[in-house]
Amino acid sequence: MQDILDYLTQYADTILENYRDPYHGTPLFFDGCDTFTGKPVTWKNTDGSVWEPSNIASQQNLFRFLSGLTALTHEPKYKQAAKDAINWHFDHADSSGLIRWGGHSFLDLKTMNSVGPENKNMVHELKHHCPYYELMHETNPTATSRMIKAIWNCHVTDWSSMEMSRHGRYGLALNEATFWDKPQSSNLEPLREMKGLSFVNIGNDLVFSAGMLYKLDDDKKALSWAEFLMSQYINSRHPITKLGCYQYNRPMQTGTPPEDESHPQYTFSFWGDRAQRQFGPEYGDVAKEAWVLFKMDEEALNGPEGIYGDCALAQTLLARELGKDGKQLLDWTTEGLEAWAHYAYDADTNEIKPMFADGKDLTGQSIPRYGYYGKKGVEIIRRPVPVHVFLAYVTNWVESRSEKLWPTLCAMAKHFELGDWQNTKVKLDTQADDALLLFAVLEMHQATKESAYLELAEQLGHNIFKRSANRGLFTASAEHIHCRFDDIEPLALLSLIAAKQGKSELVPVYRSRGGYIHGDMMMPDGSLKNTMDVKSIYSRTI
Repeated sequence: MQDILDYLTQYADTILENYRDPYHGTPLFFDGCDTFTGKPVTWKNTDGSVWEPSNIASQQNLFRFLSGLTALTHEPKYKQAAKDAINWHFDHADSSGLIRWGGHSFLDLKTMNSVGPENKNMVHELKHHCPYYELMHETNPTATSRMIKAIWNCHVTDWSSMEMSRHGRYGLALNEATFWDKPQSSNLEPLREMKGLSFVNIGNDLVFSAGMLYKLDDDKKALSWAEFLMSQYINSRHPITKLGCYQYNRPMQTGTPPEDESHPQYTFSFWGDRAQRQFGPEYGDVAKEAWVLFKMDEEALNGPEGIYGDCALAQTLLARELGKDGKQLLDWTTEGLEAWAHYAYDADTNEIKPMFADGKDLTGQSIPRYGYYGKKGVEIIRRPVPVHVFLAYVTNWVESRSEKLWPTLCAMAKHFELGDWQNTKVKLDTQADDALLLFAVLEMHQATKESAYLELAEQLGHNIFKRSANRGLFTASAEHIHCRFDDIEPLALLSLIAAKQGKSELVPVYRSRGGYIHGDMMMPDGSLKNTMDVKSIYSRTI
């Protein structure tokens, strides 16, 4: 393990020495670099402008890694570098305490301008991020508290109905002292019609932020609002199956929908519930956006994996942080994972059955008409279980010890080449090399103290290191061009080293890899594409 720790240390030194602001002397980091030329990653805007992104939302795992490295090496410069970057953002927050954040707005480090793709309007976006609030709080507790309130302030647009937006505006007024002193409406109708889209990947981050504010500042009102918001999703689950939901409202129709399918706004939510428009005549009342548990677009961020993967992991980890005060959150999350395992998981193939929240398998059926969920005639298919869903199931089992979840996570483990966990037999010759699998195995070792899981973790670590440690940096493979500093391999390997030393608690826990930039980009051939940096930059190979 010492050779891996030496490599990780050298990697961190390279970032600190070469990939902090060289133009203005600020402590800010670039998001990534070209591992062949050494130049920072760039984003080319639709007008031809070339930006050198520094997006703190895409640096949270980098900061976790740097903090953990300081804890293991006793060298303070790594953690201090992360704190300096955080402090800079706090010093340059807007009037409400909101910092530049998310997929649609970031800093161009060359000019220090706040920039973002024109089609996204430089809004604040918090989506599957679960920031490293502990380090923020250690850096400046007052600014962290204010920022979390500012996040809620810009994303919750109507507190009486809990109407929210995935896009928040900067510069809104904020009364911090009385911020949480709003009435909670106890009689809100599940799946009520209202403006906006209460996507769970936004609501989950709001819940996480308020829960962590309670953890860090003992703000009991923040915890009350976290539970109240989460209850909106729980109350909107299918009453029989307990499946769902992706959002707790139905979109309000604000106009007459266009009849022409080629109209650029044909699939927008302005015209009411998009699942009902597309599937209602055939499937009836269950066809609601909130109750869609299938994903037609492989690259889409939504779908059941968001509910039972990213969100379930974050909720379980928050419940762990809160201890007895997190029991309600843990119970809700476990109930959802148990329901999905029962109705949607095929243990023989490790696949997810597509369905609405009534639990009926839609495999092989076809989309009846064009709409938001795809083109007419496209077959609705099963999809392989993603690794982050497996991590969510393992982590939740560690906390809940649910007997219903155990067979599911054991079946998943076997499919992911990790062995027969029913009998604590691990596969030490596995070729698996996904960092999320390493986190899952480390969870099992921490929970059971079985040495077999640590041996398996070490094998995974060697596989990950062999695949991703390239040219003194980390890339998805030897052929990939760019190093994304927020990728999780360094944090995973550092977590393995800490576990081997019996010091797992010293390395910050992985919670999410949600950082990205999203919008219209000019591609190398001059064409324009609505895309993400993780898809169109960091995926490039030689």
